[in-house]
Amino acid sequence: MMMPTLLRLYSSALLDEFPNLAAYVAHWEARPAFQRAFAAQLALFTP
Repeated sequence: MMMPTLLRLYSSALLDEFPNLAAYVAHWEARPAFQRAFAAQLALFTP
């Protein structure tokens, strides 16, 4: 449940101030299940 919130921080420098949170985001982004879910969600908005 934290990932949607943390992904919104990419547009700000706030995530850079907390390396442990940046590593947490990178860990979850690397997971195949996250990549599939993100691709499925993106497909809904791609013509």
